[in-house]
Amino acid sequence: MPWWAIAYLVVFILATIAGIFDDLKRPNKLRFIGGEILSVSFVILFVLGYFQDGFGEELGIYVFPMLIIGVVHELMAANRAIVEESKDPNFTKKELVILNNIGLLLANIFIVPGYVLGLMLGLRNVGL
Repeated sequence: MPWWAIAYLVVFILATIAGIFDDLKRPNKLRFIGGEILSVSFVILFVLGYFQDGFGEELGIYVFPMLIIGVVHELMAANRAIVEESKDPNFTKKELVILNNIGLLLANIFIVPGYVLGLMLGLRNVGL
């Protein structure tokens, strides 16, 4: 596995741990923390499976349901963040738009590579 994939996983895991600590302050925290753990687990499996051929082959077509579940979780988490931030009276509408766009951009920078590797792994596993 290349060094940058290891660095990506380390940064991704640390960011997820920080997100879990942030989720501890919210209502329904167990649901969101469970989703974070599931999401990070899938990304770890995707990255390891992509670079470790034998392991990746063992995941087979199960990569596709994991992708769907992971992406749905990420969309729900992004929506939750936008809704919660919109209720904060400390921000104007313009500041909220900027904050939401920056948040979505940063979140996508971290999450998209893992899911892209998962998609490429799934396609490789079905022979495409």
